[in-house]
Amino acid sequence: MVELIAESMGQTEYFNTSVETFEWNTYTGRVLDPEYQENGYVPCIGLSGTFNPGSFCNALHYSENIGACCNLNGIDDAELDDMIDAARYGPEVAADNELRGERYDEVWNYLAEERYSSITHFGLETAVTSTDIHGYSVYPFNESVMSYAMYAPQDEQVMWIDRENEASEEEEDLADLVEGGALAGGLGANIESFDPPHSSDTTSTMAQNFIFEALTTNDRQGNVYPWLAESYELLDATDVTEADYADYMSTVGTTDEDAVDTDEQVIIRHPEDNPAEDDEVRVLLPEDAVEAAEDGTYGMHYRYDLHEGVQFHNGDELTASDVVATYEYAENSQLAPQTFDSVLAVVEEDEYTVDIYAQIADAEAERNLPGLLILNENQISDIEKGSLDPREGNEPVGTGPYEFSEFEDEQYFEVTKFDDYWVESAGVSEAFDWFDGPSEFPDGPVIDSFELEIVPDNSTRSAALQEGEIDLTYGLNTGTLDDFDSSEDFILYSTEAGGYTYIQYPVNVEPFDDRRIRQAINHLVPREQIVENILNGFGSPAYTDIPSLARGSGTADYDALEENVRPTNEFDQERAIELLEEVAAEN
Repeated sequence: MVELIAESMGQTEYFNTSVETFEWNTYTGRVLDPEYQENGYVPCIGLSGTFNPGSFCNALHYSENIGACCNLNGIDDAELDDMIDAARYGPEVAADNELRGERYDEVWNYLAEERYSSITHFGLETAVTSTDIHGYSVYPFNESVMSYAMYAPQDEQVMWIDRENEASEEEEDLADLVEGGALAGGLGANIESFDPPHSSDTTSTMAQNFIFEALTTNDRQGNVYPWLAESYELLDATDVTEADYADYMSTVGTTDEDAVDTDEQVIIRHPEDNPAEDDEVRVLLPEDAVEAAEDGTYGMHYRYDLHEGVQFHNGDELTASDVVATYEYAENSQLAPQTFDSVLAVVEEDEYTVDIYAQIADAEAERNLPGLLILNENQISDIEKGSLDPREGNEPVGTGPYEFSEFEDEQYFEVTKFDDYWVESAGVSEAFDWFDGPSEFPDGPVIDSFELEIVPDNSTRSAALQEGEIDLTYGLNTGTLDDFDSSEDFILYSTEAGGYTYIQYPVNVEPFDDRRIRQAINHLVPREQIVENILNGFGSPAYTDIPSLARGSGTADYDALEENVRPTNEFDQERAIELLEEVAAEN
């Protein structure tokens, strides 16, 4: 795909392009290096978002995500920051979905004009299984492609192995469910980390989802259900602003790199202070934030009542202190920008009750506030942040249905069923008062173990599936998917993915600081050709920046948005050359 874009650019005779490729984990480390934005490269990478529309503009373009996931090239636009904030934060948009959509439309139109990134296509999330695998269903987000299929009572979803009877693509009868067995799967990349807040790649999260759980979960439509929390409720929402925290803020210095000079997590920086211009700035630090919340200064107050008797794999019982410790452990982590863009403070109310406060009213708070996977306080209190990993001598301990068994770096990963899994112990109907599925739905996942081979090469992974060495894999080259689909020995599953592939321009390096250059290259991205010829139809051209699953609250009128924005994203070599000639005439 990248070569196709490079060839299209070269045909104008204005560009002399070259393409460099890297092994996946080398590449992610490379593009997330803060110095990457100074080298003038155009990275190509994929984003897996959420059901929240903000995740499809914030991660790429919000200034606080520079060097995190996934503002790779130092985009720092105060006007855009304010527009993204206005679409998400404040009591008006939190209470009015239509207003929220209107403000997001302003964001999408602004991005179309500035063209900091070019979204190429929305892919399909695909997986292929042998006919020994029954009940499988693919989730729109890559990191849950196995854990969701394994067991998701919110959608009455469960997967099992039956090597005596062949599965079909039609809905399967739970009466035929077979318990036990070991599923062999293929992972498309190495697991870089077992430490949830200190990693952001999808393969690591895929592995972590066997072991850890969160306070809430989502179904396929994005509806939120309590999970480790037996229940939750919004107790209060107020009309505070970031400036209202001034009395609780500390004054800190700034660095020569125009950053805040503190090792602590900055929860809020005073909106009137700028580290690029001021020697000192006012910031709200974690202890200050707790004091503010307890004094009644907050945007939203959610209360989560935890299930009692939930066991970690080491025998510890889950309590509110584990939740508080998890959020403290996430401070200054890779997920900190997406966590503390909303979270103000996390406070233990009692042993099984935890309060999470939002900084200001947040339309995405219900999903965003409880978003972290919950860790064991006793484990993380004794280790250095980021070292929750067997390579560091720390085997991960969670509350999930499977516990860590074995890991050989760059080779394989194994988990086995946890005998004291809390949902199974309680029974699914008792654990979740929202569950209204059939009585025969199992109380927990039924597969005994997952043995996941790490096979980065797609063709090798495809061959392993064909030879019966693995039962399940995902993300194969689209050229092979039709063959699997037509075979009686395999089943192809697909759904529109909650993410996209994009290239991002180094806006701080000439000539990419001129938006006409960026607009010109965007007109040279052959989106339809990419989908039809490179993806073999397994995807759709991205004529807007928002996939269908986030459009409900991400636009007031998608048809009108597409009509307005699509012309800026059409392949148009003539228009591209006009823009390039304008720049050339001035330079």
